[in-house]
Amino acid sequence: GLREAARMTPDDPLVLADLRRSVRAISLLMLPATALATGAATFALIDAPDPPTRWSVAVGMAVLVYVGGQQKLWANYLRGFGQVRLASLLEGRSGGAIASACQGLLLGLVLLVRPGWGLPGALGALAVGYAIPVVVAWSRVHRIWRHVDARGSIWRDLVTAVRRYWRFASNLLGGYLNSTVEIWLAAFVLTAAQVSQFSAAQRLSVLLSVPLVSLGVVFSPVVSRLVDHDDGRLEKLLRTGATAAIGITAVAWIPMLVAPGWLLGVVYGEGFAGAAPILVLLTFGSFANVWSGMCGTALTMSRHESVVATVQWVAVVLRIVVGSATAMLFGMAGLGASAASITVIVYLALWVTTRRRMGLWTHPTLRPSLRLMRQTQG
Repeated sequence: GLREAARMTPDDPLVLADLRRSVRAISLLMLPATALATGAATFALIDAPDPPTRWSVAVGMAVLVYVGGQQKLWANYLRGFGQVRLASLLEGRSGGAIASACQGLLLGLVLLVRPGWGLPGALGALAVGYAIPVVVAWSRVHRIWRHVDARGSIWRDLVTAVRRYWRFASNLLGGYLNSTVEIWLAAFVLTAAQVSQFSAAQRLSVLLSVPLVSLGVVFSPVVSRLVDHDDGRLEKLLRTGATAAIGITAVAWIPMLVAPGWLLGVVYGEGFAGAAPILVLLTFGSFANVWSGMCGTALTMSRHESVVATVQWVAVVLRIVVGSATAMLFGMAGLGASAASITVIVYLALWVTTRRRMGLWTHPTLRPSLRLMRQTQG
């Protein structure tokens, strides 16, 4: 949605109607189905003390999934339509700054007024905290396309949306599996203590990629607008963004290399200091992500998302095959080395593919243009 909205003119009624029909199908059919599946899985798996708690937690999880999907949907369209500041407040962990503030306030009220509500009360507070910014974002997007006619068969619109965007879904699922499959392998092969240590090291190493991921959100609509129109400007922007990200990442990387055991102990506790060698290994994969720049973003936002998805799924297969073998032969260190090596290969492949498919380099530059970043509308 962000890509399509960023590439269009807001006064094009045909394109607006098409986008609105796709969103209607996703909001009324796909998101509720996903939320119901999540609620059913929660109900089946949760170890609750009584049936009312089990039901309330399952319903709470279903509602969270639905409003979380709505939040991401409307935030992307707002950014695509050029309402950058509001979109930025609606994006990020836990739904962005507005959602996080609402959730924090409501959670505090629940703890003060109704502490006996427990987990169901906390889930309810989180869901309502999500719903408030969702309503605000929906109203802003609705103002843009309320004048277009979006009537028609919702099932036909759903089929159209799936055909159009299934590659995006495949890409996101592949990316999620690439970030978690080693933890699942560790749970099958390693001891419980080793699984905890490996998971802690992985979670900490991922922080190195946060600056680049954040910039990728901001740069996405810019890529859609400039690709095939001003590739020279686009390359300068992408490389300047990568330079900014790698500078921040380098500062965070130093303590992970110099004192990894101490850092793990401070963040997670003394029992996790043994994962220091794993943290060092995994940081090289995260650093490769940052060094390659926003190559994945550039490919995805320029209609090459199928290439990114292919790389992601090949990497998932490699992680399962190679990771299983190295974990059984060399334990936690082997799994960490496998994870880091495959991550480096993935981002090297995306970096080279971006050059071949788009003719663009995305790695950092010694001559960043900060003025160009300021002059380019997000």
